[in-house]
Amino acid sequence: MLHPVLTTTVTIACDARPGTYSVTRRGAGDVGPDEHPFRWARVHVEPADEAARRACRNKVRKLPPPKLEERWAPDRTWPQSEWDVRTFRAGSRITITDNDDEGSDGDITLTSRAFTDHPVLRGAKAVLTATTTLTCQPLPGIYVIYRHDVDQTGPDKPWARLRIAPAAPGTKCLAQHSMRSSRTPTLAWAAGGVLLTAAAGIALLLRARSRRTTTA
Repeated sequence: MLHPVLTTTVTIACDARPGTYSVTRRGAGDVGPDEHPFRWARVHVEPADEAARRACRNKVRKLPPPKLEERWAPDRTWPQSEWDVRTFRAGSRITITDNDDEGSDGDITLTSRAFTDHPVLRGAKAVLTATTTLTCQPLPGIYVIYRHDVDQTGPDKPWARLRIAPAAPGTKCLAQHSMRSSRTPTLAWAAGGVLLTAAAGIALLLRARSRRTTTA
C-alpha cells in the first residue's frame, strides 16, 4: 500500500522473449487447492538484441533493493501489515490494533526494544488492542515488534515495525534527560571531591610521619 492506492514495482527479466504475457493475480485468502489466480493484466515485451540485454543485466545488477515500507492512510489503525511503518515520538503512548486474530484475547504478547513493557493484545470481538509507552532511550530509527502466542514453541515472530522520532519539546522524556544530564556533573564533582579530600589527607599523614622521623 502506498496511500491512496495499492501499487507495486516489478522488473522485466532481461532474457524475456518478445511477446505478450499475462499477469495473474491471487488474493491473500486464495490458498486452497481449488483456488486459481485469475488473469488480471497483460504486459508486452519488445524485441531486444544482445547488446540491449547485456545493458539490461548491468542495470538490473545495480538496482537498489525494493522498498518494503508501506504507506497507509493516517486514519487507519496501526499496524495494517508487517511493513506498515508509522512514526512515533520517543516517550509517547501508542495504541496497537490487531484485526486478524479473532478469539485470541490475552493470548498474544508483543515485545520490542522500543517498548517500556510487554503489552498483551486483548479484545472480546474481532479487533484486539494493546497500549504501551515508548522508551525514551532508543536512537531514532526503525524497530521490530515481535509477537509471542500462548502456545508458541519456536522463536518469536516479527509482526510489525515502527519508526522512532526524537521526543517532542517539553515532554517527560526531555525532562528526564535534563535531570540525568544535570545530575551527572554533580555526581562526578562529588566523587572527585572525595578523591581530592582523601589525597590531601594522605599527603598530610605522610608529611607528619616525615617530621617525626627527622626529629628522631
